Amino acid sequence: MSAPLGQKVLAGILTFLFFALVIFGLGAAFDQFGHRAWGHAIGIGACVIMVVAGVATSRRDQ
Repeated sequence: MSAPLGQKVLAGILTFLFFALVIFGLGAAFDQFGHRAWGHAIGIGACVIMVVAGVATSRRDQ
């Protein structure tokens, strides 16, 4: 059984906001050392790893 459309939209918005928090939070943290771009890059990498792990898990469960 599939989730209602509103629930899927809310999950997408919250996921987007969480990823933005990770990316810009790491950017701000690395900015303390003068390397904001590295923080953004590591944040994006972490988000990519989370997406790949989620897709792999969903495919394994089917």
